[in-house]
Amino acid sequence: MCQNGKSFVEITNEKVFDSLPLGIIITDQEGTIALCNKVAEELIGFKKELIEGSPLQDVIPDVTLGNGSFTRIRVRENKSFDESKIISAEVNPISDESEILGYSVVFNRHFLQTEAMPRLRSKDLDRDSDFEIDDGAFKNIIGSSKRLLSALKVAAKAAKTSSTVLLQGESGTGKELVAEAIHCASKRCDGPFIKVNCPGIPADLMESELFGHEKGAFTGAIYQKIGKFELANGGTIFLDEIGELDKNLQSKLLRVLQEREFERVGGNRVLKTDVRIIAATHRNLQEMVSFGDFREDLYYRLNVVPIVLPSLRERKEDIPLLVEHFLRKLCIKLGVKSKSITKRAVESLYNYDWPGNVRELENIIERAINLAETDVIDISDLPQGITNRTSETKRPLINLEPDGELASYDDYEKAIIKVALNKYKSFNAAGKALGITHKTVAAKARRYGIIE
Repeated sequence: MCQNGKSFVEITNEKVFDSLPLGIIITDQEGTIALCNKVAEELIGFKKELIEGSPLQDVIPDVTLGNGSFTRIRVRENKSFDESKIISAEVNPISDESEILGYSVVFNRHFLQTEAMPRLRSKDLDRDSDFEIDDGAFKNIIGSSKRLLSALKVAAKAAKTSSTVLLQGESGTGKELVAEAIHCASKRCDGPFIKVNCPGIPADLMESELFGHEKGAFTGAIYQKIGKFELANGGTIFLDEIGELDKNLQSKLLRVLQEREFERVGGNRVLKTDVRIIAATHRNLQEMVSFGDFREDLYYRLNVVPIVLPSLRERKEDIPLLVEHFLRKLCIKLGVKSKSITKRAVESLYNYDWPGNVRELENIIERAINLAETDVIDISDLPQGITNRTSETKRPLINLEPDGELASYDDYEKAIIKVALNKYKSFNAAGKALGITHKTVAAKARRYGIIE
């Protein structure tokens, strides 16, 4: 016998168990912790003598027993409900041929992240810069990929000035979130943040919406209306999808940018405004300028601080972070029990192309929460388009075989419009390639649900 009455084999097994680079917990059939190694002890922050004998749920509330991979779960530290760590874990049954004897929980120390840790830290940025991102203002922007942090670094710097900002990026990349973060991190944070969805307002009402109107200015103007620029005085106005603004209003907006003044519709009094403009677009404004669809002088006035937000395809390493964020947020919103997600489901999300970006990912997670029959979301809970599970080999749209079936004309038109927009990235360029006007491309894209 050796020390403490233990045999050489027992001591050797313990040493090997503790030397493993992964945290390991072993439970019995009921989920009571029987063994844990040194890495598990370090992650939890409590002596193993007190971990062993505790119910697994007391230490890892998010884990359910059975087969499952949990990419980001919460581990209570020092058994405190106020402090916790986020790690990845795999749970597997330990069984002989006839029954389950217990369970193993394996997690990786390198997946550690403290819950209280700011999402964005100066050390995540370029090493040659000591500029820090305002954690409070940018707290709702989830991600740590290099391309996202590079864009947010520019946004944080822009927040310290009063210059006009132009946010560029595909629909669903979070342009509104970044605009609001810039406002909240600026000296104007106590002033209003006014949002204007340019394509959502009819062209004949847009001038009144932006600048207001006087009573009797036009049929139906039975009272004086205060416009968005007056409401935003002392704060920030966010002009979303600025590329949809017609040429007449582009010239009026240019006056506001140059002179900081405007007139209400039907009025003759010049009103001054102290407002910061943040504009956003998913379109290529420089290309629109070359086609004569956007004023060149306005483009240069807007493009003082350009910020390009990456698509989700360009920052896929942020998908696990976003999934964890949306799971927590949406479970609270929907009033349902917290859910986790398997590793293979996350991998399936990672491999998807995400044409709708972060907004599409959030919608997919909400759908999965509603449809999942257990507390663990798996591949079967994701849409077929995400998992590429098809019941038959996909046929080409056009079947030129003599006995082949044809699709409807609308199906062909929808497909070619979608291909053209994906390839050329703008209504103008797609229209020129197809031999139709950019307005026709835009109308058909909306008709078929290709764009919102």
